[in-house]
Amino acid sequence: MDYERKTRFIANSYYNMGLEKARLRDLSGAAECLKKSLHFNKYMTDARNLLGLIYYEVGEVGDALVQWVISMNLQPEENRADYYLGEIQRKKGTMDNERRLVRRFNQALVYAQNGSEDLAILQLNKVVESKPNYVKAQLLFAILCIARGDYQKAGKAVNKVLQIDCSHPKALYYKSLIKSSGVNMKPEKEPEKRKLKNVLSHRQMEDDDVIIPPSYRENTKDQAVMNILAGLVLGAAVIFFVVMPANTKSINEAHNREMLKYSELLSQANKKVDSLSDQLEHLKAEKKAAEDSLASLTNNADSILAQYQAVIGILEAYKKDDFNTAVKIYAGLDPTLITSEDVQAVIGEIRKDMAEKGTSVLENLGDKATAAGDSQTALVYYSKCIELKPASWQAKFKAAVIYKAMDQKDQANGLFSDIINNSKDVELSAKAKAERGF
Repeated sequence: MDYERKTRFIANSYYNMGLEKARLRDLSGAAECLKKSLHFNKYMTDARNLLGLIYYEVGEVGDALVQWVISMNLQPEENRADYYLGEIQRKKGTMDNERRLVRRFNQALVYAQNGSEDLAILQLNKVVESKPNYVKAQLLFAILCIARGDYQKAGKAVNKVLQIDCSHPKALYYKSLIKSSGVNMKPEKEPEKRKLKNVLSHRQMEDDDVIIPPSYRENTKDQAVMNILAGLVLGAAVIFFVVMPANTKSINEAHNREMLKYSELLSQANKKVDSLSDQLEHLKAEKKAAEDSLASLTNNADSILAQYQAVIGILEAYKKDDFNTAVKIYAGLDPTLITSEDVQAVIGEIRKDMAEKGTSVLENLGDKATAAGDSQTALVYYSKCIELKPASWQAKFKAAVIYKAMDQKDQANGLFSDIINNSKDVELSAKAKAERGF
């Protein structure tokens, strides 16, 4: 079996293992198998599509999109990834919502790292309510609850993760911590119900029950009148000396309690207003950051999205065997804005090819731009040529001349000095000395 067939066989084996694990809801194991499959055959679009689905299932939408975009560039026709990308595009606001949830998760992570567990849990509550399948958020929520001793909430979060990924190693470890704590995770009965039961255990009086006084004695008419008068006097005295002061004291105490209650409510309301004001300022800052991020992603020529589109344009030009167009697009590419390791690997291959065959094309493009009077564009081409091949002495000389004409003496003198000191082209070194003023 030759090397190519052997690697293809290994890649297919890992893909089949990943597919079987995915069917059994072992998403962590499936992802590892699919990564190994792509290690042996990076052009295997079925493995990329399935890996993207797994990322999407655990809430990593950004990683899923990267896999599907790469898959579409490798196989533009009859590719299932086209359907997945179309479904996301058809759901309005999906990407905005994803960016908002990721920001909330990152903010919660910062809070947790700085010891603000309460704020972290508050942010994570909002994240998992909006997106229950976000595994990272559920796990962070679970470990924070474990740290606080709230094993019931931690258990719910861990169980949710295990429903999504039955063999997730961190979730299984957190589950063992919860079990070893010995805490009963079943909700207790409400204490109010027990109190109510105790109250109703007393026997109720029936309609024919009678309370009999301990003694009874008949009184004469005069004695009854005297008793009535004495009772009235005694009653008035009791009201004046006992009931009224006690009632006044009770009213004052009730008034004081009421005032204290309203004072506490007012204090809480003021605190809440301050908290809401802080939250409003924070939300305004988040809104501005989101708007700036969106503008950066969609409007700027140097945006992240523009760089991904540039890579796609280079690959399309390669497919059409249009090397000049590929070189032009590469001249404006900024690889530092791209974070995907897979895309960076593709850019590395492109860079090697450009270093071997593209420097002469870049220099010619710079010459044409110079002839057309477009010095800025010419500098872009010459600079990219020098970046790929530092020994491009003619390109350095031409760039230095442009810098000199633009009165940027430091850049021009630096390039002239490099040519004078390091170039073996005697005639070009003499020209550089003349331009430098030696």
